[in-house]
Amino acid sequence: MSSEPHREGTVHMSEDATSPALEPGPPPLPDNDDLHREIFLRLPPLPSSLPRASLVCKRWRRILSDPAFLRRFRAHHRTPPLLGFFADEDGDIEFIPTLRRPDRIPRERFSLPRRDAGDYLSFLGCRHGLALLIDRARLEAVVWNPVTGSQLRVPFPPGFGQGHNVYRGAVLSSSGDGHVHGDCRLIPFKLVLVHHADLSVAIVSACLYESKSGKWGNASSMAIPHFSSLHQPGVLVGNQVYWMLLGTSDILEFDLNGHSLAVIKKPEDAHVKSNSGLQALRTEDNKLGLATISELGIQLWGRETNSYGVGRWAPLKTVEPDKLRSISPSMRIRPATILGFDEDNNAFCICTNIGLYMIQLGSLQFTRLFDGDMFTAYYPYTSFYTAGNSLSLNCEQRCKS
Repeated sequence: MSSEPHREGTVHMSEDATSPALEPGPPPLPDNDDLHREIFLRLPPLPSSLPRASLVCKRWRRILSDPAFLRRFRAHHRTPPLLGFFADEDGDIEFIPTLRRPDRIPRERFSLPRRDAGDYLSFLGCRHGLALLIDRARLEAVVWNPVTGSQLRVPFPPGFGQGHNVYRGAVLSSSGDGHVHGDCRLIPFKLVLVHHADLSVAIVSACLYESKSGKWGNASSMAIPHFSSLHQPGVLVGNQVYWMLLGTSDILEFDLNGHSLAVIKKPEDAHVKSNSGLQALRTEDNKLGLATISELGIQLWGRETNSYGVGRWAPLKTVEPDKLRSISPSMRIRPATILGFDEDNNAFCICTNIGLYMIQLGSLQFTRLFDGDMFTAYYPYTSFYTAGNSLSLNCEQRCKS
């Protein structure tokens, strides 16, 4: 029997052995646009996310700028990010961004839509990516999309431009459940305008405009004694818009379906010394709520309605003063405290001696937004900032850095 001599460095393998180098690798991932879209949908909904991805190649840019994909992206994330606040200091309006770079929106990008330098615009609120202002000189309501720059001016309804009136209002999308912020340049909307004459007994009137019909509805009016004004911003809960009544601390309700006004009394046990310590809000279960701030802390209330249509207030949560001191031993809530409510993120903001804080209603978590002066009101602005606007923003910030 012959045998071959052993050679150093030679490895003998059986015929059925397989070399690791020849083992098949994992199958390649499918290279198609659908897979990319599913991945891109999961990017965070911040202004810089899509622009940064679009810089990789022309193919990605084509996918990310497609209107159909952008609609899916907004619908997937549902809740738009808080881009900042429109701050009002005695009629001087400015945008205050809250995001950090590279997502920070330059404040000059959201400058007010003035026709000329002599325009005097009053800011009434924002919702669903739209902002509402009024032009007192021209007696027009201005619905404005800060992201796209589009605007529509609507003349006041008959009778609303007579006398020395105080105006309040609200704007909202009327495109139904399929609406997502920033979906087009100026979405179909509803506009509520409220005014009252400065008389001994205030007569409050409200009127609803719908952009689909281009017409105002019939005005609804009621007398409300012992109140001085309406506190902005209004809060949308279901099909009703609510404003705090300064002077009585009660709540004015306007029903969008019935075009009717009503007054809801504040909780009897609400210990509040000033009107600015109150804020109407929407609870987690989509009902009318109320936040009150006093020396006892922050109290949250919810309103329940029984089968007979009778409503009553019930306490929901309380933030004790010790909770505030645990955030910062030096924290003190200023006399004018609640300055706005973010409906999309279900949070309201308070002004303290160490800055502006946002309180999330569900978790009662405090988030410090920024140091700032005391403004009359803060209007949170939330929207998806995508497509061409985001791409140009990204280029601007790259050039400045």
